[in-house]
Amino acid sequence: MQLVWQLLVSSIIFLVLSKIINGFEIKDFKTALIVAIVYGVLMLVAGALVKPLTFIGDALVWLVSWIPVVKDLANLGMYIVSFLLKFIIGSIMLCVTDMFIKGFKMRSFALGIVVAFIISVINCFLPMW
Repeated sequence: MQLVWQLLVSSIIFLVLSKIINGFEIKDFKTALIVAIVYGVLMLVAGALVKPLTFIGDALVWLVSWIPVVKDLANLGMYIVSFLLKFIIGSIMLCVTDMFIKGFKMRSFALGIVVAFIISVINCFLPMW
């Protein structure tokens, strides 16, 4: 059931962003729902491919965890790197999604970066609901 809610919220976010941001166009809610599904699947696949990199980062944090200040900075750095990685991968996945779905257009990759950043920030707060 949570997956359905997440897809609906993502669709609404995409639709609202298409009304606010010039050059990011989604025809209707049905198209937004399809974009949310394709984008979500692509992000899952990309996340699985990037998982070994996050494992290496976690291992490095574990190695320095005996130093309290360094551990805190390393953990903060991992959160920042994870966020940046997600939104950069997200912008690439938006461009890939743009190629496959009729009724969804993005003017440029830079616009994809902006939209992916907004989606990443919103997704940071979604689990709190």
